[in-house]
Amino acid sequence: MIDKIKIGLNNIFGKPEIIFLVLGVIFGFLFLILTPPFEVPDETGHLHRAIEVSNGIFWNKVPAKVSEIDKVFMNDSSYSREFEIVGKNFHFQSGYAPVMYMFSALGIKTGWIFKNTDLMFYLARVFNLFVWLALIYAAIKITPVFKWQFMFFALLPMSVFEGMSVSADSFVNGFSFLFFAYMFKLIFEAKERLTLKELLLYGIFAVISSLLKGCLIYPVFLLVLVRDKRKYFIAAAVLAVSVLIGGLWAFNNHVVLGPEAMPDECKRFLINEPFRYLVLVVKTMVLSSVYWFKGLVGILGWLDVRFPLGVYASAGVVYLSSLYLLPAEKKVSGKSRILAAGLIFLFFMVLLTALFVTWNNLQHVKIGGFQGRYLIAILPLFFLLFARNTSFRYEKYYKVFLLVFSLILLIYSCFVISAVY
Repeated sequence: MIDKIKIGLNNIFGKPEIIFLVLGVIFGFLFLILTPPFEVPDETGHLHRAIEVSNGIFWNKVPAKVSEIDKVFMNDSSYSREFEIVGKNFHFQSGYAPVMYMFSALGIKTGWIFKNTDLMFYLARVFNLFVWLALIYAAIKITPVFKWQFMFFALLPMSVFEGMSVSADSFVNGFSFLFFAYMFKLIFEAKERLTLKELLLYGIFAVISSLLKGCLIYPVFLLVLVRDKRKYFIAAAVLAVSVLIGGLWAFNNHVVLGPEAMPDECKRFLINEPFRYLVLVVKTMVLSSVYWFKGLVGILGWLDVRFPLGVYASAGVVYLSSLYLLPAEKKVSGKSRILAAGLIFLFFMVLLTALFVTWNNLQHVKIGGFQGRYLIAILPLFFLLFARNTSFRYEKYYKVFLLVFSLILLIYSCFVISAVY
């Protein structure tokens, strides 16, 4: 009997993607049911953009078009106020590429058959949840390294919360994990020469990533870690095409500025005072680090549902230690760590600079607008940076502990959400 239990546990712990799928389905649907409409950051605008995509409005312009589906929502008292607010202004998500809304739009189109607003809204969430689950499952399945890190960090309350929402972050986070997993597969399953199929898939991933929120093309740079001698030429060519496509989309779309933004003054500051700007970036990272970590673990609702400080502190100890204590299945080189550190810093520089120009002014003591949840998409870079090359004696017990901790934190999150709403 004991031997059968051990065999069963070994089988379960040999498939972290299955564990993720089970817990992801359970808590994804619990979060979905417990969280009322529009209680996810910017969900109103994301729903509006998904509706546009469901109506074939892939390239939006000012003024935004009003579709028949919009009118149905406007005439429903449960949704009319939110849609009236969006309808008066060109919303922030109108410039986002339709690739992020394909599946939520499909859910809306399915619900449109019954002309039921609640059905359209919740099917948009359900379709996003299913795709997010599929992308993360595939990522854990194909990566030869960091399988448990992928699973545990995908099950962060904030990650699951975004995964079940209408937000574009659902697709962005899932796709980003899959792209990183594919790059790890190319890096650690060493080949002297990449096949045409692998190169085409790499190119497709890169082009799609260039159209995602925040232009998350960072996994493209990881190609320099593979053994193929053509890697620098291939990476440069794919990066150039991706930036061109992403740039063309960005420059031909309407940019919405924050209420206190002073873009011209901020641009001049960037050009004339680069050192002072770098100091501002570092200052922002230091002053905001705790808030960002809280947002990564879980600031739920419309950024108003928070856990007690002790929960964040314990999560910090557990999750940060797991980055090191869970050994990599294959040796991670110093070159890989240096590249990961550089890409993490580049991520902060790109996103903070974009927010500095479009959301801030020179009177602010730090750059505002950055949320900890944005870090979910680049978490695999931290896996590389802190990877442990030696085995951990109590690895199996530690995995059990992490699994129990994640389970308790997700259950607790459900109670917190239900208590608020």
